Amino acid sequence: MGMSIIRIIPVLLALFPAQSPAAVPRIAILGDSIPYAGYWPALLESGLRQNSAYRNAEIVNFSLPSETASGLSEPGHAQGAFPRPCIHDRLDAILSRYKPTLVIACYGMNDGMMQPFSKANFQAYQKGMERLKAKAESAKARFIAVTPPLYMADTPEKDSARYNAVLDIYAGWLNGQKNKGWLVADMRPGLSRQIRTAKEKNPGFIYAPDGVHPGPEGHLMIARSVWPAVASFLNLPPDVRFPEGDAFRKILERHNLFKLAWLTETGHKRPGIPAGVPIAKLPRIPEGASTKAGPEAGAALKPRCLKDTVPIVDFILDAVRQTGASMLRENKGPDRTGS
Repeated sequence: MGMSIIRIIPVLLALFPAQSPAAVPRIAILGDSIPYAGYWPALLESGLRQNSAYRNAEIVNFSLPSETASGLSEPGHAQGAFPRPCIHDRLDAILSRYKPTLVIACYGMNDGMMQPFSKANFQAYQKGMERLKAKAESAKARFIAVTPPLYMADTPEKDSARYNAVLDIYAGWLNGQKNKGWLVADMRPGLSRQIRTAKEKNPGFIYAPDGVHPGPEGHLMIARSVWPAVASFLNLPPDVRFPEGDAFRKILERHNLFKLAWLTETGHKRPGIPAGVPIAKLPRIPEGASTKAGPEAGAALKPRCLKDTVPIVDFILDAVRQTGASMLRENKGPDRTGS
């Protein structure tokens, strides 16, 4: 009987081939100094990891301060120390070395260079975003565009260039691309509502002390504003519970560790960015990447058992057991079942 069971296993395997586990998602987050700070992208990462499809995903923040999609830079940027970097100078390296399956890109804040509306600047931004989407998709990655955040939200009266209105135009154009099949997460309406509500409760609340870069609470508002659209695009639940305190600190530490490692690996032209560790030294299993909705923050994820990754094995084992039972019935020896 033993040899008969062994002979039948290859037949069962041929009839019901084992299914390989789905490819691990690889998400690249692109943007300027606001996402580079890590806070809202790390919150987004934590939301994704609360879902089984993304619990083991590779999620890396490739954002770079001062960067644009347009390739524009105003004269004397950074006191003349360096021009604004452009994502297109390093995009090929990110796509070829990291090989993302999803690209989330948030540009616009720097693309108009805080100047009054200019048709030339606007067209450069449009072309830069179109090129970014085309390159990502040619590399077999899905592409989600995120609208730029608010400018001078705390002191709009100081926005002499009416630059927040310029960003409204940029965001409006992105939203218009939905008609062409673009996936666009518009943070601006939700962010405006949250800032307004926060100021009603606490008139002293400040979203962005310098008019551009949000504080931690502002980043939380951005994450809350971006999440519903991203969740919808990825068929995830709209409700999310973002981590706080020490749980979030662990997530942010790991998020920034991967960010600097991959920025170093793929290269960039922005001075002042700390070197990261070699990517070969990065932890292979996500650490501290879940919230109360998943495993305890900081705990290594439990390895999956074989039946979780190759469900057909259970079917084969059941078939073998049934085959063995059938053979026993057909070649009965003494009755061992008792009476």
